[in-house]
Amino acid sequence: AADRAAGLRPVAVAASAGTVNTGAIDPLNEIADLCSAEGLWLHVDGSYGGVGILAEQTQGLYTGIERADSLAMDPHKWLYVPVECGCVLVRDAQAMRDTFSLVPPYLRDDRALPWFAEFGVQQTRGFRALKLWMTIQQIGVSGYAELIRRDIDLARSLQARIRQRSDFELLAAGPLSITCFRYCPPEAAPNQLDELNRALLEVTQQEGQVFLTSTSLREQVALRACIVNFRTTEADLDFLLETLAAAGQRVLTA
Repeated sequence: AADRAAGLRPVAVAASAGTVNTGAIDPLNEIADLCSAEGLWLHVDGSYGGVGILAEQTQGLYTGIERADSLAMDPHKWLYVPVECGCVLVRDAQAMRDTFSLVPPYLRDDRALPWFAEFGVQQTRGFRALKLWMTIQQIGVSGYAELIRRDIDLARSLQARIRQRSDFELLAAGPLSITCFRYCPPEAAPNQLDELNRALLEVTQQEGQVFLTSTSLREQVALRACIVNFRTTEADLDFLLETLAAAGQRVLTA
């Protein structure tokens, strides 16, 4: 209402079904209520976390996602298919076509066959759907649900391990498979921790035994572990923390 009073015209809300930063999920049902009341398009970004709806322990967090007008997903993130494989699901395909269709006469096809260049900005494209279709045929929806549930359980296990140690601090334990933490040995001063963790990340990435990314949470540098590999085991979690601790000591004494 304030935007409209200021002469602006709200058209859409982009909600998140699992942020890449921490795996946080927006209150989708409440946002859908707002969009319905205000006549706004509801887009849900489920690029990483959308498939978490398949896991029994997190299904309740996705209430309202079925009300979205569009949903973005990247199966190459948490459906275990090779890069690249991204997609968007839309409730009204004609609205999508009306938005993007700008086809010269030599490409126009007025038949009923789908012409995917009219549904997005890209024209020539590869057959990305094949690898996803084949994987679904092999694993099945129930198989995917079990693998995703297991990844989430492994994240909980990693978080429990971090809580038990004095040389690591848990910074964010999201509902999905992302854990954010930092290396903070007792001998390190608080004002050293950001630079220490930046250096630790660089060293471990160069050595190649484990691979994490970083993010910033509450103005603190965080290490980000995202479990999206069905081969990850409990033993890998122990190896991760021991590798980080050993590398951290080398960084401190360098």
